[in-house]
Amino acid sequence: MPKPKSVAIYAANGCGGCSQSLLVSDRLSALLDAAQPVFWATQPGDVTQAEIEQYDDREIDILLYAGPVYNDESIATAQLLRRVAKRIVAYGACAHLGGLCGLANLVPEATLHLAPSNDGRFIQPLSAVIDVDYILPGCPPPPAMIARMVDELFLGDELPPEGTVFAATKAVCAECDRRHLSTPLTAINRFHVTPPDPEVCLLDQGYICLGPVTRGGCAAVCPRSNRPCTGCAGPLAGVRDQGGAILYALASLVRFTGPDGQRREREVLDSIPDIAGTAYKYSVAASALKRKVNDGS
Repeated sequence: MPKPKSVAIYAANGCGGCSQSLLVSDRLSALLDAAQPVFWATQPGDVTQAEIEQYDDREIDILLYAGPVYNDESIATAQLLRRVAKRIVAYGACAHLGGLCGLANLVPEATLHLAPSNDGRFIQPLSAVIDVDYILPGCPPPPAMIARMVDELFLGDELPPEGTVFAATKAVCAECDRRHLSTPLTAINRFHVTPPDPEVCLLDQGYICLGPVTRGGCAAVCPRSNRPCTGCAGPLAGVRDQGGAILYALASLVRFTGPDGQRREREVLDSIPDIAGTAYKYSVAASALKRKVNDGS
C-alpha cells in the first residue's frame, strides 16, 4: 500500500451533484482509507481564503475542484488552491468545461448582472485560470470514472501522467450496442412527438445524440436508457469544439437529391431547437464560442 496522500475537496457554486457523486460512490471508503482528508468544502463558504492561506505551498497532495469559475473571488480562490496543492483534478463538467452554468455566457450581460450571486463575469472552466493536472469529466462523474480516479490517484504506487482524463479514449458510441442503419437523416425528432426505437441508433432516428463526439467511460448509460448522450464527458481528444463537431456530423447526415435538395436540407437543420443548448450544453465556456458579446439591447 502506498503512503497515504492528503486530499482536499472544494466545490465552487454549482448544483452539488459532483459532491454527491463522490459521497455515494462505492469507492469513497477506499479513498478515505488510503488518504488523509484535509477539508471537504461542499460550498465556497465552508472554507475561506484566509483559511486556505494558512496551508504551506504544495502542502496538499491532491485537490478535487468541482464547479465553475465565475467571478473575481472564485478566480482568486482557485489560484490560492493551486498554490497549496501539488495536483489538482477538475472534477465534473463545470470545472472541466464550464458545464451547464456556461450557458449563462449566452445571456445578455445586462440581464446576467441581475442574476443572484453573479457580478456579470462570464463562466470559465478551471483550466482557464489555473493549471489543471487531471480531469474527471461528467455531470456528475459516473461511478466507473470515479473508481478509476480513486484507483489511479490514491491506490496506485505511482501517479498517472499529468493530463490524464479519467474516461475512455473512444467515443460513447463504442459502448453503445444500438443497431446502426446508415440511412440519410430526413427530420429532427423529439421525444414528446415520437418515442425512439430502443434498438436503433438514436442519430439514425433523427434524435440529436452527442455520442460520436463525446468521451466514453460511462457505459453509454443515457443511450441504454433510451435517451441521447448530451455530451457531459466532453470532447474526444483532438476535437477542438464539441458542439461544432456534432453540428458538422448532423449536416453530413442530412442528404436530399433533386432540384429542391438544398432547401430541404436547410429546413431540416433549421428545425434543430436551441442549437447552442443542445450542441454546447456543457461546453459553451470551453468552446470556440466562449462567450457571446451582447450589450443587452
